[in-house]
Amino acid sequence: MVVLSEDDTTVLNMPKNIYLSFPCINRILNILDSRDKHKRNIAFDFSGTNWIDAEVTPFLGVLVKQFQEKESKVFAKLPENQNVVKVLEKNGFLKTYGLSNKTSMDIYGTTIPYSVLDPHDDDQIDEFLEKRVFDLIHQHINENEIEIIRDAVNEISHNVKDHSTQSLLYFCGQFYPSKHHIALTLTDNGVTIPKKIKYKFTSKVNQSDPEVIEWATGHGNSTKNVASSGLGLFDIKNNIKGIGEFKILSRYGYWEQQSNGNIIHETLDNPYPGTLISLKFLTYEHKNRFLQTGNDIIETTNLLF
Repeated sequence: MVVLSEDDTTVLNMPKNIYLSFPCINRILNILDSRDKHKRNIAFDFSGTNWIDAEVTPFLGVLVKQFQEKESKVFAKLPENQNVVKVLEKNGFLKTYGLSNKTSMDIYGTTIPYSVLDPHDDDQIDEFLEKRVFDLIHQHINENEIEIIRDAVNEISHNVKDHSTQSLLYFCGQFYPSKHHIALTLTDNGVTIPKKIKYKFTSKVNQSDPEVIEWATGHGNSTKNVASSGLGLFDIKNNIKGIGEFKILSRYGYWEQQSNGNIIHETLDNPYPGTLISLKFLTYEHKNRFLQTGNDIIETTNLLF
């Protein structure tokens, strides 16, 4: 689909390289905020994009949904670079939003398709995880790490169930054999962690969103009055240390734990309208991975936000 040339369309020029990193996320949100707000239609222009990581697409999907909820028509201009087009066709992002009817074969079996799920439909989520996620990656990470993924999905889906009836769950992933890692992204378009915590705990009102997210990942911290089944953010943070990376994006807050345990906090210039969790698992071949066996015991505190 081509970009409209009408006076009622704002063209958003996307970055040359699109990654799920703070500088890139912040730049895209700034581009969206600087649009002409008197124009209803939105056109994402990827013509200058040379690369996009497939796991970024749930982030983009939430932004598209935000415009659609404001009754804006969303269009896109695809790049000449066919590597970018193939990534977006292979994972189904373009087809989901009617931007292309073409599909590229996943001949190497490395793609976890872009999917928009109903967080209230547990059977749909379980089937997606088993058939589209775990079947692909089970040879490259152990069973305990599979459980980290399952509980990260539960973390966000329960958040939506508890606080919104309209939000959706966006999921996508990619296995990078040459880079020896698996990247997964899941996000909702609902109530954010900072907003929820500041509503429940008045002592957090004056804290920055990154500080609130840091608190949310602490041991024993939860917005729930009673413990729920499943793992919380602390457990995901604790169990992925040494074997991967963990990112949280929510409202103005960007929080990242690197594989060595280092924590990075950043504040976005403009808010992200949901909560995003990104997990990167280092495969057994990765030189920075602290090898774990299938008999490792995962700590749990039974907290869910």
